[in-house]
Amino acid sequence: MLTVISLVLVAAALCLVFYNQFSGIVRTELRERADLFRDADTQTAMQELIIFKPNDMRITLIHPDGIVAFDNAVGTEGLANHSDREEIAEAVETGWGESRRLSDTLGMETYYYAVRLADGSLLRVAKTTSSIWGMFRGVLPAVICIIFVILIIGYVLAGNLTKRIVAPINNLDLNTESTPPYDELVPFIRTIEQQREYIAAQFSDLQSRTDTISAIMDNMSEGIILISRQGLILSVNKSAAALFETDTAMDGKNILELIRDLELLEQVRAALSGKRSELSVRRSGKSYRVFFSPVTDSGALILFLDITEKMMAEQMRREFSANVSHELKTPLTSIYGHAEMLYNGIVKDSDHHAFFGKIKDEAARLIALIEDIILISELDEDTGDETFEEVSLSAIAAEAAEALSLKASEHRVAVSICGNALMSAGRSMLYEMFYNLIDNAIKYNKSGGTVKVNVSQLEDTIELTIADTGIGIPEDAQSRVFERFYRVDKSRSKKTGGTGLGLAIVKHIVLLHKGKMALQSSCEQGTVVTITFYTNKKRL
Repeated sequence: MLTVISLVLVAAALCLVFYNQFSGIVRTELRERADLFRDADTQTAMQELIIFKPNDMRITLIHPDGIVAFDNAVGTEGLANHSDREEIAEAVETGWGESRRLSDTLGMETYYYAVRLADGSLLRVAKTTSSIWGMFRGVLPAVICIIFVILIIGYVLAGNLTKRIVAPINNLDLNTESTPPYDELVPFIRTIEQQREYIAAQFSDLQSRTDTISAIMDNMSEGIILISRQGLILSVNKSAAALFETDTAMDGKNILELIRDLELLEQVRAALSGKRSELSVRRSGKSYRVFFSPVTDSGALILFLDITEKMMAEQMRREFSANVSHELKTPLTSIYGHAEMLYNGIVKDSDHHAFFGKIKDEAARLIALIEDIILISELDEDTGDETFEEVSLSAIAAEAAEALSLKASEHRVAVSICGNALMSAGRSMLYEMFYNLIDNAIKYNKSGGTVKVNVSQLEDTIELTIADTGIGIPEDAQSRVFERFYRVDKSRSKKTGGTGLGLAIVKHIVLLHKGKMALQSSCEQGTVVTITFYTNKKRL
């Protein structure tokens, strides 16, 4: 198209140039021919015209009044008065005049030039040529043929040239570093490489975020299910898949294939309609709080929160409250009964000492119980202000054994301590731990028995063992002896003055020091309690 337009414009321009040049030549020729007769009169001019008979142009002699005296092209009889002609009027006034008249129908143009002769008559010369439009019409067929030929040649050449130009561009590998085939493409290639690097960085960041989200969801203990507005599963994390005993390859499936519980499905439909809700369910022996939340323009999110430990903790608190009430009520009832009998004077004077002793024992038991309750509450809340410091375990064990030496003598039990190690810990808490363990080992031992406390420093742990030769613990009770207020033999425990919180306190202290406990026991064969603390301290 550019070639065709260019050719048309060039043809038109050339026609215009040639027309202007030809027009100038014609006017010059007419002027020169007319100027030859400028100094002649009418008679002389007519004689010369009759003799030479010029036929390359039209020559007309006109009297001053506008009547045609001679015309070499047509007869004078039918010619009208020429005084109103532009070139004649101008020549009468100035001595010469010129004009041109166009015939649009014939595509011809006539040039006129007139001069005033010596006797006042006028001589006019005229010549007819093709107009600019006539000239263009004349060359138009040739131009069209030339355009058609050039168009075909240009199409073939342009096609071949374009293929050779475009081939290196099509062969560019924009996914790798490439050298531009043309210098003009350097900015383009550079921009594409920058865009590729930007897109790669964005994709890497998006992939990293996706992996992070997937890792977070897969490692969450809470179950998460994301569904679309059509009820199709978009994502299921591992916890939710394990909860429904399936795999995570549920994407694209209907939620009915995963959840069959009608109550849950009803809440799912409510969430898809834009309503938030929650409910509690039990599955596989665990308690869950399920939250149903609508997601704008996406669907709904289902969150399964495991509240088993919370429910157990609440149950333990309720049991603890009930046990505390019962344990406090028993000594208080005994104290109140003995005091009332003493107050009413129904006790013999000889029995006063026994009654006062009973009141004293029950009060001491009540104080010990309250102190243990306060301690275990502090350990539960971890509100103790005690700071950790480097302490000697054998020294603390020795202090606890010394405080219990009288009880050990009464029960005829020998306490021994061997080994030592240093660790960062709360001194008073470790003292309470050793005191309770040694106290239990003494109380539930046999006459003539032993209690051995061993402290061992290993490569990255410290191991404590408290072994006794006592009555032991039945196998069915070993998993519960660390529960609060649990007693293997309630009658014996009360007889020995136990509160039922000693081992629960020990367990809390060990957990606060990031340790672990193990118990080995058999009836009449003694008990071994093993405590392991993790540390990098070297053996003393």
